[in-house]
Amino acid sequence: MLEAGIEVKPTSGMTLKVGPSYSEDLDQSGWVGSYDDPTSTATFGRQYVVADLHQRTLSANVRLNWIFTPHLSLQMFAQPLISSGEYTRFKRLARPSSYDYEPYGTGATTVTERKLSGGSVEYDVDGDGPGPAPTYTFRNPDFNFRSIRGNAVLRWEYRPGSTLYLVWTQSRSDYEPVGEFQLRRSLDRLSTARPDNIFLLKFSYWWNM
Repeated sequence: MLEAGIEVKPTSGMTLKVGPSYSEDLDQSGWVGSYDDPTSTATFGRQYVVADLHQRTLSANVRLNWIFTPHLSLQMFAQPLISSGEYTRFKRLARPSSYDYEPYGTGATTVTERKLSGGSVEYDVDGDGPGPAPTYTFRNPDFNFRSIRGNAVLRWEYRPGSTLYLVWTQSRSDYEPVGEFQLRRSLDRLSTARPDNIFLLKFSYWWNM
């Protein structure tokens, strides 16, 4: 994992902090699914399908504090995230309570990729090819997930001891069954994703009794 922290102060009343991070992981037992197979006596009548999962994640914490006057200030926070996962080398568990796997396409096992209308992909895997074991079908598990969460708080002390808060919270997300990490495409799709907005107004008034 790579992490960094940047803090800039363009003016005496403004502070911007950016903390990006990037991670890249390879999981050789990324979960795909399981199915009934009476011929799989070694794994008690089921086949457990996993794959090599290559996952890449880019995220950041962005904070802005802006003091306009002693009585008026703005605080903003945003947390963007882009994560992709690519599944390759589908395989089945060879023995329970172990990390021993048998890749599909070796021995008697088979794996077939099928492209469907619309560009989506399905896989057919079989534990013994033309033998009696059933065929298991699943959609391409690759993914590309993007999201952003943020909020802004405007604070105004309109008279001594009396304060008004205007709060805005927004979140948006997007998903595609694509395993490639595509920064520009992810940002473009995230910018056009449907946002969920929440607005809140809160104020207090102080009486001098």
